[in-house]
Amino acid sequence: MQVEEALALWDEFPVRREPRPIVLMDAAIGPGQLPRIEDRERVLGVRPVVSDVELPPGLLDRLQPMHPDDSDPVRVTKVRLVSPEFRTDRGHRPLPAYRLELAERVPRTRAGGGAVTLLMLDAWTESRMWWPEGLSTRWRGGSPGMSASMLMDGGRTIRLLFGGSLPSYAAVRVRAVHESSTAVLVEIEEVPYRPGSPVPLALAGRMVVVRLPRPLGGRVLVHAGGLPVEVTAAG
Repeated sequence: MQVEEALALWDEFPVRREPRPIVLMDAAIGPGQLPRIEDRERVLGVRPVVSDVELPPGLLDRLQPMHPDDSDPVRVTKVRLVSPEFRTDRGHRPLPAYRLELAERVPRTRAGGGAVTLLMLDAWTESRMWWPEGLSTRWRGGSPGMSASMLMDGGRTIRLLFGGSLPSYAAVRVRAVHESSTAVLVEIEEVPYRPGSPVPLALAGRMVVVRLPRPLGGRVLVHAGGLPVEVTAAG
C-alpha cells in the first residue's frame, strides 16, 4: 500500500469531534480476557438468543445473529455492567461494557477459554467507535511487533517503538514523515551495516525519535499499511 493510500484510509476520521472518537485496537486486556460481541458467531454460531433475566433496552436485539438458524436458543442467565481495560490508539482505558453469561458451554476457543461469556460495549460507547472502512478489523491489534509509543514536547515529538532487525545488523532511521489533516504516517527504514549479508529472522525492540512539523493533536498516528499506532503522553 502506498503512503497516499494509507493516509487516505483516515481521511474521514472526525478529528475535531468532541469527545474524540475511540479507535479501538484490541479486545479487553489483562486477566479475564473475553471475546467481544464481534466474536459471537465464532463462539455461539448462528443460534438465536433469549434471556432469562431483564436486559438493558436494545441489548437482546444486538445479540441476535443476522441469519439465525432453527436450533435451540442460547439463554442469557446473567448480565453485569463492568469496565474492563481496552487498548486504544491513545493508550489503555476502561470502557463500560456488559458481561453476559450464557446458559451452556460451547467448544473451547482460544479467546473465550471455553466459557460462554461475551463482552458487549454499551451503546453510547459503541457509537463513539471509529475504524476505517477500507481497513480490515483483523488488524485492530496494530502492526506485529509494534509497542505503544510515547508522545512528548506537547505532541511535537514521538518516541516510536517497533520491532526491527537486531541492532548489531542494521541501523534504523526515519525515512520520512507524511501528514494529512487527520493522520500522520511515519516511514522507517533499516540500513544494514553489511549490505547483502544475511540477516537473522528475529525481531528486536527498536526505537526512533520523530519530530513532527506540528503537534499530533487529535490526529491518528499510523504505520505502514495505514495501521494505527498506540501513543501515550509522557508524564
